[in-house]
Amino acid sequence: MAKRDTKELILSTSLGLFNDLGEPNVSTNHIADEADISPGNLYYHFRSKDDIVIELFKRFLTRFQPLTEVPEDQALEAEDLWFQLHLTFELKGQFRFLYRNLSDLTSRIPDLDRAMRGLLMRERRAAITLLSGLQRNGALKINPQEKDMLVDNILLAITYWIPYADIFDRQGLEEGSAQVEAIARVLQMLIPYLQPPTRTQFIALTQNYLSES
Repeated sequence: MAKRDTKELILSTSLGLFNDLGEPNVSTNHIADEADISPGNLYYHFRSKDDIVIELFKRFLTRFQPLTEVPEDQALEAEDLWFQLHLTFELKGQFRFLYRNLSDLTSRIPDLDRAMRGLLMRERRAAITLLSGLQRNGALKINPQEKDMLVDNILLAITYWIPYADIFDRQGLEEGSAQVEAIARVLQMLIPYLQPPTRTQFIALTQNYLSES
């Protein structure tokens, strides 16, 4: 029989409970009970629940950081932006507890606060790079002020769609339809600045997403 990896069991159990119930509603005793281990065994691997949160964030960051590394000085196609958005929302949905209680977690855990601020800045640079790539390709027409506002609106949408859905569409958040609608909202933000034929393509993409929700 293969030896059970207790640390991985704790992390996977915690992620599931945090996502389903909300991190503030889950205790270390709850995690230990769900994982069928003793509280002492849990504390052998993690000194506190905050340590579990930080380790889960590190795992999220390892998978998410490549999405913020967008090559500069390249003309991009609509599919590049769509694919980036899809992966971004999908991964954040898998670690949605981080964004469901973002302000509470960052105020409680200083290391997480610093790391999240750094991540948001990288996300902003990636969004600027993606829009600039569409501009070079002639697919996007936008002035500098509008571009700054659009980047901020996109960043708000991809950061806070989870607490929004938690209030207005919790079932959709669990089932995935809220994620689909969130992607459609970002695509809709871009449409007024797009040029044919990319504009037509994005309208079709938006309609396809909405038909799936």
